[in-house]
Amino acid sequence: MRVVISGAAALAVVALASAPVAAAGLQVKISGFVAFQSTLSLSDSRSDSFDRDYDFQTNARLIFDVKNVTDSGLEYGARIRFNSVNRDDGVRVTRTYVYVKGTFGTITFGNAPTIADDIGYVYAHDDLVSDMGAGALDFGELLDGDFPLGGGNFYSIDATYLAGLTNEDTRIKYLSPTFNGFSFGIDFTPVVGGAGHAGAGGVNDLINDDQTFYENVVTAGVNYEDTFGDLSVRGAATAAYGNGVQTSAAGANPHGHNLEVYTIGGKVGYQGFWASVNWTHNESIALADKSVDTIIGDLSYQSGPFLASLSYAYTWAGKHSGLNAADGDGNGQDLQDNHIVGANVTYTVAPGLNTYAEVIYEKQNFREGGDFENANLITGLILGF
Repeated sequence: MRVVISGAAALAVVALASAPVAAAGLQVKISGFVAFQSTLSLSDSRSDSFDRDYDFQTNARLIFDVKNVTDSGLEYGARIRFNSVNRDDGVRVTRTYVYVKGTFGTITFGNAPTIADDIGYVYAHDDLVSDMGAGALDFGELLDGDFPLGGGNFYSIDATYLAGLTNEDTRIKYLSPTFNGFSFGIDFTPVVGGAGHAGAGGVNDLINDDQTFYENVVTAGVNYEDTFGDLSVRGAATAAYGNGVQTSAAGANPHGHNLEVYTIGGKVGYQGFWASVNWTHNESIALADKSVDTIIGDLSYQSGPFLASLSYAYTWAGKHSGLNAADGDGNGQDLQDNHIVGANVTYTVAPGLNTYAEVIYEKQNFREGGDFENANLITGLILGF
């Protein structure tokens, strides 16, 4: 009940404030999406415990953006983003930040994505479905995100996956202007503890608890992006560092491991064909005792309202990594490697309305215990606005 009241109050405040904000010269934009998908389990190493092999799922996102530009050319604004707008999860506020932008670049204050995610995330399929107004919160995003029927927990597209670094902690971030295709950025986060911990509690952030991963985290990156006729190219590299905070054995960082993650990736596009590859090297993270690496590649083709994509992610971990099967996914211990293959077709039915179908297969191989394997067929519909 409290979540419903809070959400309604937030909408009421925005509605009442819209007139004076507009009068002050500020532009207010509301955007988001509502999505539905169905999932069919094609095969699963845990299938004996299933009572049925299909399910439905729905979710929504709501975004409020405020922006203005002064006579001198200074842009400033803010964003509030509500995720998981559904009956099961309530509402999660995942973005609250203010920014200023000018010839000097962009400075952001608040709960905003890290540079490790802004620059280090290189995945062609996700870029393309986003441009179509589809793909978000694991709906039609192929290998970006958690999978409805288990798995998807042992790989990285950037430093915000396995490492425990999140885009919901509170930080200061700088992103430079683009010079001849090149840009760079850097950010600083005092404490990393996720949505339920860092950034809102004042003195609470001065005291480490079992949800604390790291402190004094810095991420930085460099990006190159340009077009040459029909050819588009992009290259990016990032690094993330932070001091580990030791927690109890049941906490987020029981061994007090430091954060040290590197990424490098590239993307090319030519006459509707797109390809990307991204490598993430988790040298030191809270979750694992040894380094963990992922290489993910994607090949996509887009023509008019159609998009077809094929992706593959390969992850390998050193012996005694500490990566064990997730609860309910089996009894495998000490991950050796992980293979994920996915194929997606997305079609724009009408402006803002997209439908998609995808098949995702995953195999997790462990050094001890049973391996995990599953394959799912997922179809869905997304209305973006």
